[in-house]
Amino acid sequence: VKFTTLLYTIKFEYLVQVMIKFMPKCLPSSFLEPSQSLLCHFIPLNGVRSNSLTSKRSLIQNHSTSPGVLVLNAGSSSLKFSLFDRVNGDYSVAFTGTAEGLTVTQDVSARLRIKSRSHGTNQSEPLSSGTHRAAMEAIASFIKSNYRGDIGAVGHRIVHGGTLFTDSCLLTPDSLLKLSALDSLAPLHNPHNMAGVRAATTAFPAALQVGVFDTSYHSTLPPHAYTYPLPRPLAAKYRRYGFHGTSHKFVVEQARKYLGKERINAISFHLGNGCSATCVKNNVSVDTSMGFTPLAGLPMGSRCGDVDPSIILKLIQDEGMKVEEVSDMLHAESGLYGICGSSDSATVEKGWSNGEPQSSLAFNIFAYHVKKCLGAYSAVLNHSVDCVIFTGGVGENSTVLHRLVCDGLIPLSHDKFSRSRDICDITADAVTANVAKDVVMETERTRVLVVKTNEELAIAEECLKFL
Repeated sequence: VKFTTLLYTIKFEYLVQVMIKFMPKCLPSSFLEPSQSLLCHFIPLNGVRSNSLTSKRSLIQNHSTSPGVLVLNAGSSSLKFSLFDRVNGDYSVAFTGTAEGLTVTQDVSARLRIKSRSHGTNQSEPLSSGTHRAAMEAIASFIKSNYRGDIGAVGHRIVHGGTLFTDSCLLTPDSLLKLSALDSLAPLHNPHNMAGVRAATTAFPAALQVGVFDTSYHSTLPPHAYTYPLPRPLAAKYRRYGFHGTSHKFVVEQARKYLGKERINAISFHLGNGCSATCVKNNVSVDTSMGFTPLAGLPMGSRCGDVDPSIILKLIQDEGMKVEEVSDMLHAESGLYGICGSSDSATVEKGWSNGEPQSSLAFNIFAYHVKKCLGAYSAVLNHSVDCVIFTGGVGENSTVLHRLVCDGLIPLSHDKFSRSRDICDITADAVTANVAKDVVMETERTRVLVVKTNEELAIAEECLKFL
């Protein structure tokens, strides 16, 4: 059956090419782009079928020459958006904004805040209710009133794609049904991502809906990196997936271009309220700190990261805590917040600088685990590391953390650091570093880069593959 389907697909592609050659006036202009593969419109990735060839074709026919791309990041209490359009041949942000204060109730305190490229000003307006649907309706209304072009695609950040979605794909009824089965893998993220998809489908029915998955970049992990040492049937069901893949992929590619190399070995740290590390060998992810869920790995703002599983059993058996209570504690009451009462890294770092005991302990725990991960991943790469990358809100701004993590491994010079630049090489020059010969990493080849992540742009670029 698969072979027969492939044959018909090839025949269809050939037929269209003949039509393009002999009947160009009979086809819409979007079919005549030589750089576009027609197959990408009709055969979604991962074997997820389009619901209707006819409806998909009509969608493509409705696209303008350079359609806009709307990127959505739907969270539990917010809906962030960025609208990209083509300016001088390149896509850039026309509008960006956030709907804040969203809940499952009709909360009238929710607001939509928007920043415009053309006006350079911010504006804010109340929402009719605090639902994702109300937020999407407000965003759509603003776009239709202030943007002259058509929306060709809406890109959605989706946290968990499991093993079914190893690359970006069109979100059809079939793929959405399969995605709904993954809600239990990321209960704090995927259901809200899906709420954004439903709202966007209603608001922009003629646009392609594209899913971009945090887990897909880590689909290249080898079995020895993603398999947990559990009994075989359980190990096949519960495995390491990894997250923040869109961000890690973006900053690694930026670093590769900066270094002027075709392939690089890198250790990337995405450090924000959520934190993860990724070990990259020859441009692909070979290990990552988050695991089956985004709870594992490094200590985070309010998430615990790696802890002894026996502690969880003790909390239930000896402390009388319910499973839901333990889950809430590990996700929302641990990490930096659990140690010092604040999940804000800037506040914790300030307390560290002032010698406040609990803040100092929390920040030192955090830096220690990041540094330990750096050493481990360096060993995985046989200490052949082209660059160490810091990104995310904490990674991009905390020079104190840079020093604590790299001390004794790579000499730094923060004289080169500027928050306004997209990439900063903060590695000290070999002449001025005065470093001992037994430093673990080869300082002449390992660079420390602070790279601004841009997940929205990365998602927009994925959408362009389908236009």
